[in-house]
Order: sequence, then C-alpha cells, then structure tokens
Amino acid sequence: MIHTPCPGYENQFRSYLREDTEEKRAAAAANQAAVRAYTLPEGMTMEERVIAGPEEGQKLKLRVFTPGADEKLPAVLDIHGGGWVGGDLDLDNARCIAIAAGVPCMVVSVEYRLSGPEYHFPQPLLDCYTAYRWILDHKEELGCDGQIGLHGSSAGGNLAEGLALYLRDRREQQPALAVINCGCFSTRFWEDASYQQNYALRMGSDARGDGAEAAYLGGYDGTTPSYYAFPGLCHDVGGLCPHLILTAEYDTLRDDGLKYAMRLLRAGVPTEIFSGGRVAHCFTAVPHPYTDLTHQLIAMALRREFGRMDV
Repeated sequence: MIHTPCPGYENQFRSYLREDTEEKRAAAAANQAAVRAYTLPEGMTMEERVIAGPEEGQKLKLRVFTPGADEKLPAVLDIHGGGWVGGDLDLDNARCIAIAAGVPCMVVSVEYRLSGPEYHFPQPLLDCYTAYRWILDHKEELGCDGQIGLHGSSAGGNLAEGLALYLRDRREQQPALAVINCGCFSTRFWEDASYQQNYALRMGSDARGDGAEAAYLGGYDGTTPSYYAFPGLCHDVGGLCPHLILTAEYDTLRDDGLKYAMRLLRAGVPTEIFSGGRVAHCFTAVPHPYTDLTHQLIAMALRREFGRMDV
C-alpha cells in the first residue's frame, strides 16, 4: 500500500514506521515535542489532585482542567494512551484543553498505573473507575452538574470502553457519551485488512507473548480474556451509552474500531463514526488544523449529549 501522509503529519507518520532509522528517531523526537506542547487559555485552570486509589495506601493522580464559567459544567474523564505500558498525563494536555474549551466542560485526566511486571488488568481499569466515581462523588466541590463523558485514545480508548461496559453491567450512572479515539478493542486486529495494508506502520512486537496486549493481561494463559480488558470480546454490546468512534486511515487498528462501531449500531447503540484521512494512529495528538477540526467534532458530540447545543 502506498501511503501519502496528510501534509503537516509527516513526523507523526514517520514516527510509526516499523524500521528503526535515524530519520524515524528524529521524526519521533519532533513529534513528541509537538504533542507535549500546549498553551493554557486565559481563564482556564489546570490543577493537580491526588486522591485515594482503589487499593489500600495507593495514591492516584488526576489533572483537572476547568474553563472559566459562572455555571456548573459537565465533566469528561480523559484516559491517555501509550499501549498500557507507557504514556502520561502530559500526552493529553493539549487535547484536554481543546475539549474543555470547546464544549465547554471540565476535563479530568487520570494517571492510571502502567502495565508491567507489577501491574496489569484489572488494576489500570480500576484506577479509571475510581477516577470516574471520584468526579461524581465530588461534583458539588468541582462545580460539576452531574453529567460525565468519557474520552480515551489508543490504550486509553480500550480502557474507556472497558469502563463503559463495567459501568453498564454494574448498573451505575452511564456516561453521556464515550469517545473512543483510535482504540484497541480486541487481540484479533492482526487478522484485519488494515493491519496488512499498514504493515510498515505496525506497532509492538511480532511475538504475541511479548506485545503490549499480553503485558496488559499479565501474559497469555490459554483462557479468553475478560471483555472488560478487550471489549471486542463482549457477547452483547447492547445497552451502552452513545458513542463516537474515531479511526485513522493509516492505522493498523482502523478496522478493529470500525467493526466494533458497526456492532454498536447493530445493537441499537447511538453511534457516530469518523475516520481521519491520510493520517496514522492517534493523529489528534498532533497540533494541526485537521486535529482542530476533529476536536471540534468531539466537542460538538459531547455538547449534543450533554444537552448544551445552545451554548
């Protein structure tokens, strides 16, 4: 497949190339610098909070973005990407700012425990659940109107969808909208056409037991993983909250996302689908007019589900 990246996304595209070259390393460094750059708008605050985690003695760090407002606002829980084994709050600063300003709403980003020898499923998911519950339980303190949405990218999208299913099954308050941005829904994406078409951009190890998916699960043991870990394995996706599924043309996970979105539609779940053209995995992390447009789409979808179309 011949790839022609969207102008302005060249460094992001090259950073995903499988072959390790000096050009790739330079592009990755430039891309990371661009992704982590942000400007806090006038009137918006960015505050660190430390709350009790789900395990005894554990501390969980949150970052709260609040636009200036004279009224109570809805909230969005943001879950960063990084293949479950990497990433941090700084990856999503610019995106959180764009969503907070665009809706407007407060955005709470959670620093969940990364997978590795010490932590794996369900610990990262339970961290995200704890952050979700904290927002609802402290809505008066935060100035939240009680509505909450989800946004997650890549592994964060996987965690966001796992959380949506977990909340549904526990009959807890559903998110107003789940935005799943280039998420990973299953461990079967190696079988998809998008994986073969974008083989030069494939992520992770070719050895299945060494991949990020196995790290998140704590290793493969011959059993079928929980669908909270990989939502594509869920036998019934009905009854979920409304969704916005974002994919990217040059992403190996593209078809995994599109297939899940179609399952949602067939199950009667209100679902909006957007597939970015000539861009790679998690393109919305890159400062660019096309990224701005996509953030406007996310903000509009959240505004619709929050009942704030007149704002």
